[in-house]
Amino acid sequence: MRRIARLLFLVVTISAAIAFAGEERITVAVSLQPYATLVKMMGGDRVNVVTLLPPGADPHNFEPKPAVIKAFSVAQIYFTDGSGLDKIWMPRFLSANKKVEVIDISKDIEWMKSEHDDHKKGGNHHEEEIDPHIWTSPTRVKLLAHNIYNALMALDTGYVRYYANRHNEVMNMLIKIERELNLAVINMPRDSRSFIVFHPSYGYLAKDFKLKQYAIEVNGKEPKPRDLAKLIEVGRKNGVKTVFVQPQFSKRAAETIAKELNAVVVETDPLSADLLGNTQKFINALKEASKK
Repeated sequence: MRRIARLLFLVVTISAAIAFAGEERITVAVSLQPYATLVKMMGGDRVNVVTLLPPGADPHNFEPKPAVIKAFSVAQIYFTDGSGLDKIWMPRFLSANKKVEVIDISKDIEWMKSEHDDHKKGGNHHEEEIDPHIWTSPTRVKLLAHNIYNALMALDTGYVRYYANRHNEVMNMLIKIERELNLAVINMPRDSRSFIVFHPSYGYLAKDFKLKQYAIEVNGKEPKPRDLAKLIEVGRKNGVKTVFVQPQFSKRAAETIAKELNAVVVETDPLSADLLGNTQKFINALKEASKK
């Protein structure tokens, strides 16, 4: 049945591509690769997507290249997630395209405080920031997808039925992966529903699926020996069997912790364009951890 469903979706997609041949598409700009994937899933052949942040780049110190700014200059809409992650470099893009319509796709999403523990000199905290990683939880992705769907329908009114069909297909995929994640958590021992990650990217997923996330990173930097010792102690108390690390960061600390906890190191990339594949990798790691 799964194979048949995929074939049907492929047929619909190919048919749509033929039908739209020669027609003008909507050019949509997004900040991150996961959002580009979501827009393509929802918009199909009706959209061209411009992604501002290239693969492997760090959003916190991103410096836009002229080619990307030029690509943004023809975008009709820019989907911002409202987290403020793009606030430093967006003025440069907006100055190159004063006609672009900026649409916030985070409607109805409840934000969480960032787990970063940054401090200013003198011990004062930075202004409180929100955790931007809403796309790592399939529950939040459903809301993002629905908001993208509404925006595309409002802009491209001649293709409401097309977007409705794709919306249903995308929602079914997200509901399926959401159920699989729930089942993976249910099958984990109650006293071991925790994981360690280098950069705290999975806070929304942890909250939505009743898991606990512990971050290795301290103030955005590699942890010191005393920080590692403390985290290892926390990991032992909470039965941690999985340590996640992103390709943008060093594996050294993660491997040290995993060795002490008899846990496995799993590389996932929250910034990857493979939005669902990355979530599936996370689920598979939880399943393996529950067997330990």
